Amino acid sequence: MDRTVKVKVFLPTGVCSCSYVGFLGRIYSAVRKYSDIVDYYEDTADSPEARALGITYRGVVVGSRVLTGNVTEEQIEEAILAEIGAEA
Repeated sequence: MDRTVKVKVFLPTGVCSCSYVGFLGRIYSAVRKYSDIVDYYEDTADSPEARALGITYRGVVVGSRVLTGNVTEEQIEEAILAEIGAEA
């Protein structure tokens, strides 16, 4: 596959990192399985891009899919695989 799947994580600012360690752990676990096809980025939840996507606290964008709330590892994997399928 020539293209990669962009995964961008938006994290809150001004809060203790302990409040999103579990969230990041789930993200890293899913992304690590597909590291050969994923371009991973992080940004803040108060960035212009996050606001445009409606993300106010934390969220993940996998390709064209926006996932918010208590995102699971399975949801991220499903979104990655769906993006791969969309490119095939």
